[in-house]
Amino acid sequence: LIKKLAPILDKDDAIMDGGNAIYKVTEIYQKQLEEKGIHLLGVGISGGEEGALKGPSIMPGGPVEAWEEFEEVLTKIAAEDFSGKACVSHMGKGGAGHYVKMVHNGIEYAEMQMLAEAYQMLKELYKLSHNEIADIFEKWSEGRMASYLTDISVDVLRKKEDGKELLDLILDKAKNKGTGVWTTQEALRLGVPSPTIAGAVFMRGFSNSLEERKKLDGLYPRLEQSPEMTLSEFTEHLEKALFATRLANFEQGFAILRAADKEMHYGLNFSEITRIWQGGCIIRSAILKDMNLAFSQKVQNLYFTEFAHTALVECQKSWKLIVNTAVKHSIPMLSISGGLSHFEASRRGRSSANFIQGLRDRFGSHTYERIDQEGSFHSEW
Repeated sequence: LIKKLAPILDKDDAIMDGGNAIYKVTEIYQKQLEEKGIHLLGVGISGGEEGALKGPSIMPGGPVEAWEEFEEVLTKIAAEDFSGKACVSHMGKGGAGHYVKMVHNGIEYAEMQMLAEAYQMLKELYKLSHNEIADIFEKWSEGRMASYLTDISVDVLRKKEDGKELLDLILDKAKNKGTGVWTTQEALRLGVPSPTIAGAVFMRGFSNSLEERKKLDGLYPRLEQSPEMTLSEFTEHLEKALFATRLANFEQGFAILRAADKEMHYGLNFSEITRIWQGGCIIRSAILKDMNLAFSQKVQNLYFTEFAHTALVECQKSWKLIVNTAVKHSIPMLSISGGLSHFEASRRGRSSANFIQGLRDRFGSHTYERIDQEGSFHSEW
């Protein structure tokens, strides 16, 4: 469409692309159009069908000239944040808008996956009905786990069709639009660990191996055990594990944004990003208020914030217990366990990478650094 529009546009005209475009393509078009004096605004939009009716979260990026042309209309249609301000802000230059939206979607993948893992544990371990699980999610949505996805989980769990629970009729093959894959690819390219997000992407891959899963189901015996705690105790631990995973998930997303901003000089404002995600968008959640305050105080890594430290100290025992329980009962948990691994790896003063470096030097003479001397070293093993 941009190619078709370009010939009929004049110098100083401005257009916007509000689709789920990958930032690289946006930047190619921006460069081509700028040569003709035409300004392209790459606009990330989150909100789904409801956002289209009630107002989405809008993430525009690109030339300031284009932003100024569209600012008024985008402000009018945007959702509102916790204080009533429009959920729209200029993200930065180049493909910043589509980049932020891409990472938003990566975080969204992980949010959905961790809730799905909670659902599976409650259903398989405690044999709960969907209505009973909905009651638990509903209670969580009244506290710190409050979020759009937690809320609509209740709707999905309670939905019936012809007297049957709809979830039982839905095929367990999850589709995707590719943005979670893009986010994971960017994390790998930038060298940013994001196991919670990547785990969610990989679980969608597993879901699409339906025939293979069916053949393997029963081939290997599962370790069937009775739950070791009451449902009340378990749901309390599970809520803590989910909240801790949410923290880890957002930190991974913002770590990708930090690395991208450092490389591409977008000029991202993390405080503004957490503000405009407070309304309209799929990942809107109560935790964004604390994150917004932290980023407004120029904090970078969320693990260093007071609110995250307090929560993680409180939640880490439950987090480990839930992951242990999943392992004991043969329940896959790539996102929640990925969040825990991310947290544990992030706080290790000394890792096992010295062993990796020893192996690399042994088989490939790749050299290593030492803690007691400057320079690069190679050993005759």
